[in-house]
Amino acid sequence: MANSMETLLRAERRKSFRKIDPQSKSFIVLLAATVTLPSLSIDSCLTSLPTIGLALRASPVATALILSLFMAGFAGGQLFFGPLCDRIGRRPALLLGCGVFTLSALGCTLSPTIATLAFWRFVQGFGAAAGAVIVFAIIRDLFSGAASRTRLSYISVVATIAPIVAPSLGGLIAIWLGWRAVFFSLAVAGGILAFVIGLSLKESIPTVDRDALQVGALVSNYWKILSHRSCLTYSLLGGLSFGTLFAYVTGSAFVFIEFFHVSQRGYGILFAVNAVGIAIGAFLSGRLNSRGVSSRLLIVIGLFLAMATSGFMLTMELSGVLTALSVMPMLFLITFTVGLIMPNIVHGVLEPMSQIAGVASSVFGSIRMFGGALSSELVACLYTGTPMAMVITMTLFSSAAMLVGAIFFSPRLLARYRVRVTAM
Repeated sequence: MANSMETLLRAERRKSFRKIDPQSKSFIVLLAATVTLPSLSIDSCLTSLPTIGLALRASPVATALILSLFMAGFAGGQLFFGPLCDRIGRRPALLLGCGVFTLSALGCTLSPTIATLAFWRFVQGFGAAAGAVIVFAIIRDLFSGAASRTRLSYISVVATIAPIVAPSLGGLIAIWLGWRAVFFSLAVAGGILAFVIGLSLKESIPTVDRDALQVGALVSNYWKILSHRSCLTYSLLGGLSFGTLFAYVTGSAFVFIEFFHVSQRGYGILFAVNAVGIAIGAFLSGRLNSRGVSSRLLIVIGLFLAMATSGFMLTMELSGVLTALSVMPMLFLITFTVGLIMPNIVHGVLEPMSQIAGVASSVFGSIRMFGGALSSELVACLYTGTPMAMVITMTLFSSAAMLVGAIFFSPRLLARYRVRVTAM
């Protein structure tokens, strides 16, 4: 009798350990850690990009492929993991993604050429996609309205720890152990995260959709999202805004290290400072959402600030007065706007699609990552050894985002424009 009671108590303790209360801070931290996989994968190797290019005898354009192909894999992976988590559940799909991420990080560690490294980075991005898609779907499963926007904001705040520490940590690991050790450390991080998720995360989806992976259902669900004006517009805003951010992420290592002659360690510190801007913006978004401030107002303010700042930075570069010191406040302001608007954009995509949150999240994430990949390639193609490629790309993407936002949030303005055109 005593032995059976002890067995039951042990089983209950194991069961309770696996359940993290969705209202707890631990829940936010765990989901944030899952979301950090892509940013950790990108930011930790930024300071090593010039070194990787030299070691594998690759040009800056070819070296930038390990960023853009990661983003392309991340975009495609979200189209896969979105329907998958609707079909088999959030938890098993998340574990599968962590497994793919870990194995591909080991592949990156052993890559002998830039082509092989770029391939494994694509696969790594595919696996990392599970985190972003499924975390957003979990939040939509459990919360709605201001509660959902607030938690998305706080997850962004915690997740910002990765871009703050990753460049410096990645730089130190590369200096001490070489750039391959950076990818090995990502494999270790992915394995640890998979272990914790397996023990601690409870399934959030009430019932799985057994038809979610059928071709007819997939086409219907994707069309439902892409034909929904609000979902499509918010997704485009997310893609263009992320493209603005990723132009900075892609170009900043070459600009600061090669053009402004900042050391790898110094660049890591500067990158961390700018990453704090995302945290401040996301925290402010969460606080204002909890006080009832309109999400649309926050998005419009953020889009305008990003466009104005990028334009001013382009003007300074054309005038030949842009320096490492003068560019920092502007980059900080742009990262702040990303933190301010992104949780509200995510909520705008998911809120109308509660029954297919996984698919909606995958559409948003794919468009966002394709925006990042396109931005990365544009910076690489335009790069001539100066900040111009980064600054032009940021200005183009932020201006396009502002235009889309103005059309979507100002239908009366658009109607007046149509009347004037008709009159002419």
